[in-house]
Amino acid sequence: MLIIGAGKIGVAIQHDLLRNGIDARICDVVEKDLPNFFRLDARNTGSLMREMKEEDVVISALPYDFNYKLAKLAIKTKTNFIDLGGNSSIVEKELALHGDAKKAGITIIPDCGLAPGMSNIVAYHLWEQGSRKIHIRVGGLPLHPEPPLNYALVFSVHGLINEYVEDAIIVKNGMVTKVESLTGLEEIEINGMKFEAFYTHGGTSTLPKTLHGVKELDYKTIRYKGHCEKILLLKQLGFFENEERLFTEKILEKALPKDAEDFVVAKIYSESMEAILFDRHDGSFSAMQRTTAFPTAIIAKMLASEAIEKGAYPPELAIDFEKFMEELKKRGIEWKLK
Repeated sequence: MLIIGAGKIGVAIQHDLLRNGIDARICDVVEKDLPNFFRLDARNTGSLMREMKEEDVVISALPYDFNYKLAKLAIKTKTNFIDLGGNSSIVEKELALHGDAKKAGITIIPDCGLAPGMSNIVAYHLWEQGSRKIHIRVGGLPLHPEPPLNYALVFSVHGLINEYVEDAIIVKNGMVTKVESLTGLEEIEINGMKFEAFYTHGGTSTLPKTLHGVKELDYKTIRYKGHCEKILLLKQLGFFENEERLFTEKILEKALPKDAEDFVVAKIYSESMEAILFDRHDGSFSAMQRTTAFPTAIIAKMLASEAIEKGAYPPELAIDFEKFMEELKKRGIEWKLK
């Protein structure tokens, strides 16, 4: 397998694959001291295609902007491809490659991380059990928050701001609709801890189309109280637009803690069921690395060793729930369903 992108998530994906007996190479434009590493600029199409042809599965751990291009290259090189998703319009374009992927004899699965990713698979399970009103709440947070934002940089700041900028896609009264991100503020309590949650982009992803007959579906990001108000002010002042967005990304990249001990909390619930996840830094990898990278590695391994149909599919249609949960438990990631 080949992992493109040796940031925090890419490194954790490779670790899990190597630990489970998979020959996994990793590349990045910046030199890194990692096993099976080689330097490669993902913008160099010729070099990228030569490397992709060598592999059974290619995993994108790059920002979402690259994924549609990589999915098209995967068809040309006849290589199975998965990524972390996060942008609904790009995921939609990837899934539109279904016919070409099938013809090439490969499988493409976007949205393989935490949310979208694990959350899709769990939400789909609730739907299969008869749920028709499904609410998804997910957040990655520092264990010891620091003001003013009470947040740490647990994944790409570029992807983070995209979640805050683009509209959220929800289902209300059986109709797919859009609502502005950073709205719908609510208080939520999980395991005795109180947080706030609000609409953000990307979390429902393909679910409005795959959960047939769903009456309510929404996704909100979990943060410590007061975070939404501050981020909303930045958005209203234009700090997420055009050149200002690049400036804001650089400022947040420098200002937010990067190696803070973190935890991931998630609650997916319906009118009759709920699933709760609470995961912490394990001493080697952050909770965000564990809950994003390890599910991605599991899906990559399934893609290489199991009979997943050829074509382009969202994870909830491609991955067996029980087998997936079993693999997560082996890694100490456990959803509590009741």
